[in-house]
Amino acid sequence: APSTRPAFLIERRGLPRADLATLAKDGYHLLRTTTWTRLVALLFAAYLVINLLVGALLWAGDATILNARPHSFWDRFYFSVETMATIGFGNMAPGDTLSHVVVTVESFVGVLYAALVTGIVFGKFATPTPKVMFSDRCVVADEDGVPTLMFRCANARATAIVEANVRVALTRNEVLPHGERARRIYDLTLRRTTSPLFVLSWTVFHPIDATSPLYGLTAADLARESANLIVTFTGIDDKLASTVHTRHLYAASQIVFGRRFVDILGDDPATGARFIDYRRFHDTTEAPVTLPEATA
Repeated sequence: APSTRPAFLIERRGLPRADLATLAKDGYHLLRTTTWTRLVALLFAAYLVINLLVGALLWAGDATILNARPHSFWDRFYFSVETMATIGFGNMAPGDTLSHVVVTVESFVGVLYAALVTGIVFGKFATPTPKVMFSDRCVVADEDGVPTLMFRCANARATAIVEANVRVALTRNEVLPHGERARRIYDLTLRRTTSPLFVLSWTVFHPIDATSPLYGLTAADLARESANLIVTFTGIDDKLASTVHTRHLYAASQIVFGRRFVDILGDDPATGARFIDYRRFHDTTEAPVTLPEATA
C-alpha cells in the first residue's frame, strides 16, 4: 500500500557519519536550532566537564590551594567553579606556580565560554518566529464551478503580520521516459498569494483547472505518487519589524476531496461584535466536487 508518511521525512543514506570534527564545524547551528531544554542541559554539562577537568588537573598535580583541604578533589573542583565564574569568595586562592598557571588559563576559558553562551542565548531569543496555525487537512470542493484546493491558516498571536506571503508547491514521484525515478516539484498558482495585514485567518485557494499540476488527479493518484504539498509562509512581524517565516507539509492522506471548511466568523447577538471561533478551525462539511478526467 502507498505510504501515508510525508515524503519530506525521508532517510538520508550515504552521508558521512557525524563525528567530532563535523559537530565542531556545525556546532553553532546545532545549538541555535536545538530545543531550550537540550541547550541548557548541554551548556550545563559542558560547564561541569570543564570544571571537573580543571579540578582533576589540580588534584593530580598536587597543586597548592590555600585554605583547601590537602588532597581533596572536591575542594579543587569548587575552587575551579569559583574561578571560572569569577565568584571570588576570598577563602581559597592559588598557592604555587601550577595553580596560578591553571587559574590564568581557566579564567580566559571562562571569558570565552561566557561570551559563547551569551551569543547563543541572545541569538535564540532574538530570532522571531510566527505562531501560525494551519488546518489539519486540505480540502477540494467546487468554487465558482471550478474544483479548488483549499486550506486555512490563522495568526495565533495578538500582533499582526504585515506583507504576509504564502507559496504552495506540489512534490510527487514520477518515472522518467528512460525509467529513472525522480521527485518533481511544481508550483501551484494561488488565487491570492499576499495579504497586506494578516491578523485573523486566511483561506488559501488553488483552482484545479487545465493548467494545474493536480488536474485530473484523484486521491488514489496522489497516494500512489507519494504527493506532498509544501506550504511556505513569510511576513514581517508588526511589533518586532523583523521577517518571520514558517512552513507546513501536507501528505497525500491529508488532501480530502468533497469537503469544505465551515464558517468560523460570526456575530455576537448580544453585542453585535464580530468574532472568530478557532474551536471550529479544522472542521469541514460535505461539498460537491467535479473532477475532470486527465487528458492524455
